[in-house]
Order: sequence, then structure tokens, then C-alpha cells
Amino acid sequence: MFNLIFLSLAVGLVALIVASLFDIKTREVPDWLNFSLVAFAIGSALILSIYHGYHHIIINSLLGLALGVAIGLFLFYTGQWGGGDTKLIIGLCALIGLSYSDLGKSIPTIILFLINTLLVGAIYGLAFSFVKAIMNFKKFRQTAEQRLRSKEIFIMRIILLVIGIGAFAFLLISRSIESAFIFGIAMALFLFFYLWAFISIVEKSCMIKEVNVSTLTEGDWIVGEVVKGKKVLLKPAKTGITLKQIEMLKKHRVRKVTIKIGIPFVPSFLIAYILTFAFGNWMAFLIML
Repeated sequence: MFNLIFLSLAVGLVALIVASLFDIKTREVPDWLNFSLVAFAIGSALILSIYHGYHHIIINSLLGLALGVAIGLFLFYTGQWGGGDTKLIIGLCALIGLSYSDLGKSIPTIILFLINTLLVGAIYGLAFSFVKAIMNFKKFRQTAEQRLRSKEIFIMRIILLVIGIGAFAFLLISRSIESAFIFGIAMALFLFFYLWAFISIVEKSCMIKEVNVSTLTEGDWIVGEVVKGKKVLLKPAKTGITLKQIEMLKKHRVRKVTIKIGIPFVPSFLIAYILTFAFGNWMAFLIML
């Protein structure tokens, strides 16, 4: 039983390593890899359930699959992830499984993995953005100068400044825990605002480019409307372009379109996976401390 569990973890690790290489090189995770991972997860759970006579093994895998589908589709249709990332997270959730017997007793491994994925993904995304900004510093600086002088940013700065001054004055007057908490929230708003501004500047200056229609792949994010003559052929969608739409653009002899290049997030899945199974429930350890 231990060897089979170790094999499942190893398969997940290998799949993530291969997927990370594909994502870094091509910005895509092949369907054959994702579907193979799902098939292995469900198939191995079914074999173990039959062999040991424990129905909960396959149920845990199916519950993990359902959770992965729910989270993956939500992030896909809100434009946070591409289709390859979504399918990969579904496969990983099916492989890890959701043990219903652990609910209410401890943090299930799958929940810990998803939390790690969000935390690592946030840090990874910021690090990737900083590297992009440094590599394209000239474009980044020009865009930043224009963006920071915009009316929208000016208004947001004034609002945050008023909130910050008010929170600081309240802290000086009352000197209570509540006022300190409010002041902390005001400072957090400042931080999130400038992080948002930084990421939006990086996206506009370093991750937008014009490409040939012949190089488009399913799921690419189109920026702006695609117009031929006076006719709008295509509008941006959070789920990306479809194969049918790509063929339509070719049919209308559209040569180039502008797309947004996404961050290759699969390596953050790999880091979160290793963190989850190498260190276990680190949150419980922090709570004990």
C-alpha cells in the first residue's frame, strides 16, 4: 500500500516537472499529459478500492476530482488560468483526493495543497513580474511614467491618502487596538494599490505583443477588438480564443493580432506540490508555535 501511494506521489511529481517544462517553453500544457494524469488518478484509485475492498479510496479520488473541477473552472471562466492549468489542477486534485473522513478533524492534504498553490502562486507571480520589469526596463519605465500620471491613478492616490491620514489621526487620538487595526488595513490598502499598479504596468509594457494569426493557439488571450474593414470580427474573451475563431480569422485573411502573454504558473504548482508533501501541515505547526 505504501509503495502504491509513493508511486502516485511520484507520478504527480513527474507530471508537474514535465508540465512545467512545457509551460515555460511553449506557454501550454499538452492535453495528453493532463488527461493521462486524470486517467491514472481515477484508475489507480479504482484498482486499490477493488483490491482492498475499501470503497472510500475511489470516493476520495472522485471528491478530489469534483473539487478540482469546481476550482479550476471558476478560475478559468474568470480569466485567471488557461485551459491547460485548469486541466492540470483537476488531475492533481483527483490524484491527491479529498478524504471525507478528515473533514472537521484536520486540514485535508488537498486543501493544504490548494492553499500552498495560492500562496506560492502569488509570490511566484510577483517574482516573475519583477524579472520581466528588469528585463524590459526601458519599456516598463516609459509605461510607468504614463500610467502614474493618469487621472485614474491620481484619484486613487488622493482617496488612499485621505483614508491613511484619517486612520493615522484616529490612531493618535484613541490609541486603541481597534484604531491600530484600522490603521493596518489602511497601510495594506496602500500596499495592494501599488502592487496592482505595478502588475498592471508590467502587463501592459512587457506582456502585450503582436503575433501572426498562424502562430495562435487555443486559449490565447486577445487584446482589443479584431477589426477587418469596418466589421468587428472578434472581441476579447476571458476564456481566450477558440480553434473555430482562429480558423475564422484565417478565413478573413487577418494577418496579425495583439495578444496578452500569460505568466507560466505551472512551476508554482510544482513548488506547492513539493512544499505540501515535504513539509506536511506547516500551518498546524505555526498554530502550535
